[in-house]
Amino acid sequence: MSRVTIGENDETLDAESLLAIHRPTPASSADAPIEMELLEGDDGSTQDSNSLLQTRLRFASLALGFGFLGFCIWSWLHKSLGGVSHILTPFELWLETWITVVLLGMGWWLGSVARASRQCLRWCELVIFGLPALFFLLLHYRELFFIVSNYSLVPHMPISSWIMLIFAYAVFVPHSWRTVLVVVVAMAMLPCIGTLASVIVHPDVRASLWFDPSAAIEMALILAATIFTAVSSVVMVSHLRRRAEQAKELGRYHLKEKIGSGGMGDVYLAEHRLMKRPCAIKVIRPEKSADPRAVARFEREVRATAQLSHWNNISIYDYGRTRDDKFFYVMEYLSGLSLQELVKRRGVLCPARAVFLLKQICNALQEAHEIPLVHRDIKPANIMITELGGQYDIAKVLDFGLAKPAPTEMQNPDDSELTLAGSLTGSPLYISPEQAMGDVNPDHRSDLYGVGGVAYYMLTGQPPFQNPSTLKILMAHVHEDPQPPSERLASLVATGHVSPSKLHASISSDLDRVILTCLAKSPSDRFQSARELFKALDRLPESSLWNQDRAEAWWKANCTHEYAGCR
Repeated sequence: MSRVTIGENDETLDAESLLAIHRPTPASSADAPIEMELLEGDDGSTQDSNSLLQTRLRFASLALGFGFLGFCIWSWLHKSLGGVSHILTPFELWLETWITVVLLGMGWWLGSVARASRQCLRWCELVIFGLPALFFLLLHYRELFFIVSNYSLVPHMPISSWIMLIFAYAVFVPHSWRTVLVVVVAMAMLPCIGTLASVIVHPDVRASLWFDPSAAIEMALILAATIFTAVSSVVMVSHLRRRAEQAKELGRYHLKEKIGSGGMGDVYLAEHRLMKRPCAIKVIRPEKSADPRAVARFEREVRATAQLSHWNNISIYDYGRTRDDKFFYVMEYLSGLSLQELVKRRGVLCPARAVFLLKQICNALQEAHEIPLVHRDIKPANIMITELGGQYDIAKVLDFGLAKPAPTEMQNPDDSELTLAGSLTGSPLYISPEQAMGDVNPDHRSDLYGVGGVAYYMLTGQPPFQNPSTLKILMAHVHEDPQPPSERLASLVATGHVSPSKLHASISSDLDRVILTCLAKSPSDRFQSARELFKALDRLPESSLWNQDRAEAWWKANCTHEYAGCR
């Protein structure tokens, strides 16, 4: 997966450069609130719950194993020093040692195996908690007789080990509170069984407890309190976990991780709960929710993008509102990388490949402009390159967050109020002169200026104008003529900023002329439509030099077999 970085003088991080979209049919109305539901993840059948159980059992095994190791070392030292209070027989000492080895070995095995089956994990759970329970039962039986033999009465019951085991099970094993209740009650019954066996077998123990049953009553009360506390903690943890899971649910989608942020919202990697298909969800940021202008702009982005159907354009998969009225929309997740990342990682593109991608961008904009819809933020970070349906070097135009209807066709007067007069829209490095001068309603030719800037970046690795001052960059867009791409590239090679080994072919004068026409100061001097620009690109000699065969060879040589990202 490729993550988008912030370009110099860019104002926002374009998270949608991580995404590629197909055209689906919205499954819910944007006006209908979608209830947030909990995904039941611990039903014993999913890989996630198996992985969680395996991890928890590993920690439980190691925790109990190291605890046994400490007492085992003390037992052997105590016995070697001839401690008169030591009650463990040689058999019990070796049994304690053997259990220590088993617990630590099982903890190591659970950490080394990739994925254990559910049945195997159940057996591991039985061994991890069953062996200590049986050992504690034996000790409980022997300790009672030892206490009576040395003190005549039973001042207290040896139940500290049982409290530890009960809490260890409640903390480490991710089961429902009902399951935990059954197991810890069974554990709590074992010291009672050990006490009963000791009473039956040893008359002295029976006489001691008959004379003063307070120790037995105290044991029962402590065990009952331990059960209540352990089960209550499970209920509390389950409640908190449920709240956390609810926060990760948007209707039928389960949020997995945050993968990026944009000017309007955050983007999450998600999964459809039923189809288990990965997707991406963009949610408006909490601080934006109280701003009606921001919410309206966010909804406008969805409405505008939903009208697009060309495969080189972004498309909406689903949309809706959360319970707390946060707007979101869903897109299909697809691996790839933005043009900005492609150039940063691999260097400047050969002219033939640049023309191949530029023609696809023209196709995408042609559809948008015919709606009519102006993107207003064409830049390398908003163009994603991906593999799709067995086709390589597919360009996707992303992030219509600044898109709005063309001024001559604007039918909703409220839309004009979403951008303040004189405000700056777009990214300074690729903004058109009319946008730099504060025109809030640039037409489709403003996007063609952005295409020229993107072409310039692909061929030289730099935007048309560079300066530490954003204001000076804006003024350059308005007043300065850009250096022809071929001359800029030659100077970069001469100064060592671009390695000659990275160059695959020179930039032709015809391609220079096409790019400079896109970057003309006056909209009337540029190409008048994306289709006209497409035809000009198609007439270039470079147009026929890059094809699917070359694209496929490049992807297979530079990307993983899953196309999760390029080297």
